[in-house]
Amino acid sequence: MKEKKISYTKFKSNILLRILQFIIILLVIISGYIYFKYWPTISLLYSDATTKVNNCTIDTFDTNKSNNMNALDNKNPLYLKSELIPQDVKNAFVAIEDKDFYNHGGISIKAIFRSIYSIFTNDWKITQGGSTITQQLSRNVFLNFDKNYERKVEEMFISVKLEQKFTKYQILEFYINNIYFSNNSYGINTAAKKFFNKDCRQLNLSQICFLVAIPNDPEYYDPIKHLNNTLDRRDLVLEKMKEYSYITDKQYQDAMNYKILLTLDK
Repeated sequence: MKEKKISYTKFKSNILLRILQFIIILLVIISGYIYFKYWPTISLLYSDATTKVNNCTIDTFDTNKSNNMNALDNKNPLYLKSELIPQDVKNAFVAIEDKDFYNHGGISIKAIFRSIYSIFTNDWKITQGGSTITQQLSRNVFLNFDKNYERKVEEMFISVKLEQKFTKYQILEFYINNIYFSNNSYGINTAAKKFFNKDCRQLNLSQICFLVAIPNDPEYYDPIKHLNNTLDRRDLVLEKMKEYSYITDKQYQDAMNYKILLTLDK
């Protein structure tokens, strides 16, 4: 009986060993396939990303896209340096778009998994994206919105390179001044002028969060076409700011109760 038990245990060990060997061989084959099929492309993407970031300067991000001026020497009069951007604007974007912005190096695995989790826990609605603020900046300035792995991989390479070249404060400045707010409005100050006919430094917390709500989906959250959609996401931005202690309960309630009225700049 004892010999049978030993024999059975040995049999199980052999089976497990063979399974492990099969898995290792399979992983080697898959790794080899990926390497030979994708590595040349990935290598080119890395090289292109490196060139783009090496050649960019602060002026690369200071252009007036809203007036279709693409030359780098055309400065945007509505561009705000970091020290002139209201702190509520910075906090609102970090709270809703990338809460770990100050801690990651351009990409965030946590953000990707958090995005997937949010879909399952919010009735299959996307409440936050998997891309970091730096990735969004990379896509907006250097790439396009093609949905393929090449664009995503290069976006990640550029993001890491940008984080190595510029400070967090500079990256947030670039992002806030280049993000699209619908209706041909790029940058928070352009959007403030467009929808409230004010400088963004004159806006209250509710108005700021209203504008910050738009870039997530400029068509769906277009305030002129879909005001209620924008208001709903404004509420979410305020909730996130309160959750991450950027604002007090009173500030939250006051901002929620504030009635948004558009004053469109023609």
